[in-house]
Amino acid sequence: MREHPIHDWTCPIRILYGSGDKMTSRRTVEDYIHLHDAKLTVMEGGEHWFHTPEQLTVLREWEETET
Repeated sequence: MREHPIHDWTCPIRILYGSGDKMTSRRTVEDYIHLHDAKLTVMEGGEHWFHTPEQLTVLREWEETET
C-alpha cells in the first residue's frame, strides 16, 4: 500500500480479511475501505496469511466471486 497508494485506481477494490489478523487491525481495514470505497469480506477465524485448508478454500471461493 505504501509503495503503490490508491489515488487514481479506476478498478473495484476488494479486500479479504481474516478476523484473527494480528498484523493489521480491523479498524485500519475499516478506515481504508471507507476512504477508498472498497468492499470488505471477513473470514471469521482467518489469519493474516491464508494458509490452512479451510482458509485456502475460502480464498479460492472469494477469488471466484470477486474477480
